[in-house]
Amino acid sequence: NENFYECSDLIMNISKQTVNIVKNVAENKPRTDWDCTYVPHGIPEDNFKPINELDVKGYDEMDKFRKSILHNRDKDFVVFWCNRNIRRKVPGDVILSYKTFCDTLTKEQADKCVLVMHTAPVDQNGTDLPAVVEEMCPDYDVIFSHQRLDDKHMNYMYNIADVQINMASNEGFGLGTAEAVMAGTPAIVNV
Repeated sequence: NENFYECSDLIMNISKQTVNIVKNVAENKPRTDWDCTYVPHGIPEDNFKPINELDVKGYDEMDKFRKSILHNRDKDFVVFWCNRNIRRKVPGDVILSYKTFCDTLTKEQADKCVLVMHTAPVDQNGTDLPAVVEEMCPDYDVIFSHQRLDDKHMNYMYNIADVQINMASNEGFGLGTAEAVMAGTPAIVNV
């Protein structure tokens, strides 16, 4: 991308890592702090926030949403993955990682876990995820949530989760990861 970086008058990056990459790649026309800037994503803190028992109305509504999303299954540990079903988002690796995690647990503990994948289960640019689950992870619960959700319900989803995971192989910035952190949900991510 060197030619693209060097022919641009201004590059506004959404991660500090990308700022560093651009500055290191643009050797023939070195970038300055003025023409290669960092502009972080903004996450509305009124939309993505922790919900607890003290917020009675929100908590009750979230509990109903939880029961709906989890199909009334009694689960103690929810792993949440929110991405598009495409190769670089590595959904198959997420399923395999979840299986590997559950394999380390007792049967009783694993039965209390669920992976919720908020994505299209089948995508022409991705894979047939239900088939992957059936082949690689048939003994553990995986739920697909594919309906479009507004910010309120996405915040519920992050609050329901015990951990959010993003293992994408090529991610400029993980917006879902930032939203999860704003909601107080720990995130498992790579660099």
